[in-house]
Amino acid sequence: MTFHTGRLLVGREKEQQFLFSLMCKKNPLSTCFVITGPPGCGKSVLVSSTFELLEESCGMLWVLISCLESFVGTQGTCGATSSRYFLELILQSIKCRYLPEADLCISCEDTSNFIDNLCQILLAIGARNTHEQTCVGLIFEQAERLCDGESLVFPLIIGLGASVNEKLNQLGSLHTPLLFTVLVTRLPWEKFNFGTFSFEPYVISVESYSRDQLARLLTSLLPSNASESRFNRFVDLLLTVCFPVCRNAGELIHLMNINWNAFNEPVNKGLVAADDEWGQWKLAQPYLKKSLSTLYLRHYEDSNLDSLSTKNAGRQNFLELPYLTRFLLIAAFMASHNPRSSDKKLLTKNSGRLSTRKKKQEKVVYKCHMNA
Repeated sequence: MTFHTGRLLVGREKEQQFLFSLMCKKNPLSTCFVITGPPGCGKSVLVSSTFELLEESCGMLWVLISCLESFVGTQGTCGATSSRYFLELILQSIKCRYLPEADLCISCEDTSNFIDNLCQILLAIGARNTHEQTCVGLIFEQAERLCDGESLVFPLIIGLGASVNEKLNQLGSLHTPLLFTVLVTRLPWEKFNFGTFSFEPYVISVESYSRDQLARLLTSLLPSNASESRFNRFVDLLLTVCFPVCRNAGELIHLMNINWNAFNEPVNKGLVAADDEWGQWKLAQPYLKKSLSTLYLRHYEDSNLDSLSTKNAGRQNFLELPYLTRFLLIAAFMASHNPRSSDKKLLTKNSGRLSTRKKKQEKVVYKCHMNA
């Protein structure tokens, strides 16, 4: 089965064709796929767009689940509560998308109850599609967070497709859907492999964008009122400055959006000719180099916030930090209020037992305070 090549992702044509060929069959090659790659290489877009094509051409059913949101428990810790919430979220996501009006149980006390309820949901889906056998794919974004749950959660997800399909075959129902899982993560599979799995999943590695791929990706985002030749020249200058230090497609697209006006405005004002490449480069180079200091940061104008609240009237702009950096900043602020004595007590290696000399020193200090 094939599809129109014009719908392929720019810069990820080969990867998308390969992924489509693995999953377009009635019986997928494996019950678990692991897609790894560095941040900003287009893993999430690749998977979601491929499954949209599979849904249109093959009738495949799929559900996207964020592991980052799943393992943020109400108690602020990762454990039994978050693991149970994660399993119930899987059932809830499938039911709400394909069986919104069905009266099916989505609560689970343990993994066995979870598999039983999942089989019931899949049987209800198969009862509606009586013409042909369907496949159901569960996509887990940021799958490295699965290791934050209970020790059995990650092996359960790896072998979920095999366990559920085996139990459905034992029930002997007609047109039973086939279940498989897709784990999308930025970590290599070797970081997860503990040697405790009954089988190895099919691992697909997605490499970072090359310069040519990024050039084709950025030029495909041509603004409606921009000259194609001048925009291509701007993309080439942007990659010349930023590509050696950043290959994250999302960051480069953001830099392209905020720097295009600085590159195009001198031409519109007549400060430099449209065909003067050196003049345009000379004017745009300071802005592009300045953008290197704002990588992975977001600067926004505060005009929208001022219109909503008068408290922000004195602020010029605000800075959005990455997700984990916020917690590091809060932890550093809280730690800065600790006295040096407590820092030494917490950070230095201590077996919990005091030496005889240390005990005598504490007794002397205590007697001095009593005499005072």
